[in-house]
Amino acid sequence: MTGRRGPRRGSLIAGAAVVVSVALTGCSGLQGTEDANFVTGAGSIVPIPESERPAPLDFTGTSLGDEPIDVTDYRGEVVVVNFWGSWCNPCRAEMPMLREASENLDAEFLGVLVRDESADDARAFEREFGITYPTIADSTDALLNLGRYAPQSPPSTVVLDREGRVAVLINGEIPSAGTLEDVITDVIAESSESPESGDGGTGG
Repeated sequence: MTGRRGPRRGSLIAGAAVVVSVALTGCSGLQGTEDANFVTGAGSIVPIPESERPAPLDFTGTSLGDEPIDVTDYRGEVVVVNFWGSWCNPCRAEMPMLREASENLDAEFLGVLVRDESADDARAFEREFGITYPTIADSTDALLNLGRYAPQSPPSTVVLDREGRVAVLINGEIPSAGTLEDVITDVIAESSESPESGDGGTGG
């Protein structure tokens, strides 16, 4: 990746144990999730303090390009996982911001497809928006692995720290490109400062 920008001042995450509402909504809820113990608050940014983060995620899947994907292969990198569907209008609205961030920030990106009736429609969506990072074609394993942090509806975005733990949730449409950049670069900054990150890791 090229043109990566460093962390901005004014962290959204450091010391933030509150939910910052951005008054946005997602598409209709995911089937079979109504009774689960999810974090709620569509249209909100939810930072998870490092001391409260769950165990590292461990899910697999097959990409729209028919390639195997294992989230554990991304250990050592900050990973942005976006849940989307080609049928979801807010997903379409936020996708240019995700593409730009994937091209400019020192993080890995991974899509997870939610209830798309046709893989061809999903591939056409990726071509339309110029998405080059992989998308898992079936969201089941990822949703189960996220547990209480699983999104209720797309679009939703989860940022994982270098250990593979959930660091930030964005429930609903991403409010702005600047907000997305701040969220990601904050996690990059905390990870690079962590004693466990050694020399700070390498870029993706």
